[in-house]
Amino acid sequence: MKYKPLKFRILLCFWTGAWLVLLSGTTCPAYPRLPEKDLIETDCGDNGSTAVLVAYDTVHGSTAEVAAYIGESLCNRGFKAAVRLAENVGDIRAYDAVIIGTAIYKFTWLEGAKNFLRRNRTALGEKKTACFMLGAAMSTDTPETRAAVKKTFMDPVLSEFPEVTPLTLGLFGGEVDFSENSYNLFEWIVLKILGLLLGYTDSADWRNWETIDAFIDEFAEKLDSAENP
Repeated sequence: MKYKPLKFRILLCFWTGAWLVLLSGTTCPAYPRLPEKDLIETDCGDNGSTAVLVAYDTVHGSTAEVAAYIGESLCNRGFKAAVRLAENVGDIRAYDAVIIGTAIYKFTWLEGAKNFLRRNRTALGEKKTACFMLGAAMSTDTPETRAAVKKTFMDPVLSEFPEVTPLTLGLFGGEVDFSENSYNLFEWIVLKILGLLLGYTDSADWRNWETIDAFIDEFAEKLDSAENP
């Protein structure tokens, strides 16, 4: 039997406990959305190139920044890319491929990303797809942690949408920044306690851009292979 890494098991117990407290009656305002930071929507690339939609949902902007980086990187590789907040996406038929990104919040995907899957499950089943997530559970990137994070956060959601078969999955660390972000009470308590576990005080950024580049490279290579067998 394979055991989850100790740090991941500690984080898992912590998040579960915090979520149970929330369910038991702790009230918190909805997480703040800051359009000037959270909303990044861009277009790049030449018409006639393979068109990729990067649809994301974010809490405090770090997932939006990763989505924008993925879009720009795809254009630099010869694709046409549109980066959109998932809830703003309507018809996806114009795109040849779709990447769905989400932050992990309250132990699961954000609703905007899940709703995107629900609305487009049939169309996504006919397109090349990929998924990525950001979260503190990936503060340490090891094969054991990746396997545990995939099993805990990716597999349960994707199992609800068997039509969607991602070419690749991106498992990335997230970001905490008390100087830049406005956290509600629940988030403040959770992130301060998490800081004691992970060793940060006011900020931490676990996004590994080399890992993100590797995800983009793998997606681009598999997409090219699928289109040019």
